[in-house]
Order: sequence, then structure tokens, then C-alpha cells
Amino acid sequence: MSLASAELSTSFFPHVLSGSGGYVFAIILALVALGLMFAGRNIIRGLAFLVVGLAGAAFGLAAGTLVLGVIGAVIGGAVGFIVGGLIGILLVNVGMGLALGYFGYLATHDLTHSLLLAVVVGIVLFFVGVAISNKLLELVTSVLGGVVFYGVLVFFGVAPLYAALVSLVLAAAGFYAQQTKRRRGEHGRQM
Repeated sequence: MSLASAELSTSFFPHVLSGSGGYVFAIILALVALGLMFAGRNIIRGLAFLVVGLAGAAFGLAAGTLVLGVIGAVIGGAVGFIVGGLIGILLVNVGMGLALGYFGYLATHDLTHSLLLAVVVGIVLFFVGVAISNKLLELVTSVLGGVVFYGVLVFFGVAPLYAALVSLVLAAAGFYAQQTKRRRGEHGRQM
């Protein structure tokens, strides 16, 4: 069984990233997934700022270059990063819903090979993610981290069933750890 076969690498990783680029990306995603599972409430806003900020910087860089050349690129990149980051923070609930829906779709399609079921699960998880993201931030980030971790394991050649079991156990442990930490913090403030 080869690591990162073409069939398994389609979940989260573009074919361009197979090889060493794909492995680096997979390791980064694994670390982000573990962070989401075990410290999601603490890192989700910063992660949203960074990811959407980078997208905004890329757009600002391109637009600024067209208008003012090198100086426009610098200004556009900086402004795009800040504006994009702020949008990321404001839309974190929608972003969490999109991410949960997308990764839920991929995992369901991988496990069942049913496009219709995967689309239905993806849509349901999108609305669930948006609706409960603030109230149950620990749960949403743990599930999101678990689903991303599932994709990383599949990329490295772990059978989908085993990847799902490992991801489920880690997500549950992460949710428990986040809940315990939040309860300790609430208990400490009451004293």
C-alpha cells in the first residue's frame, strides 16, 4: 500500500500537492486539526483571522500591483490582510458551518460512496455548524478538527474506517478536554 495514492489524496489534497509538498501540507493540517480538537475555543478566531487575512492579502497584493505597481502591492497586501482578517473574525460562525459541511461531505462520501447522502450530510452539517457554533464552540471545533484529521489519516494511507474511528476518539477526547478547561475557568471566576 503506497502512501498518498491518487485515490486517497483527492479528499483534502490537490493532486499538485502529492509528494513532499503534500506531506508538509498534511502535517500542517494534522497540527491544525489537533489544535482545533483540543484548544478550538482558544484558537478559532485567530485561525480565522489568519486564513481569511492571507486570502485578503493575496487579493490586495494582486489588485494593488495592477493599480500602483510595487508600492500598491505592499499597501494592497497589508490592507487586504487586515480587512480579510477582520471579515474572518466576523464570519467565523459561517466559516465554521462551511468547513464543517464541506469536510462532513468529504468524509461521508469517502465512507459511503453515495453522492446524494454526502451532499445531504454536508448541508445538514453546514446549518448545524452555523446554528451551534457559539453555543457549543467546543463541540464544533472538536468535530471539525476530527473530520480534518480523518482526511489527513486517509491521505497517509490509513483505511477510511480506521481513520474515522481514530478521529472520532480524538475528537471526543478533545471535546472533553475543552469542556473541562472551560468549566475550570468558570469555576475559578465564581470563587
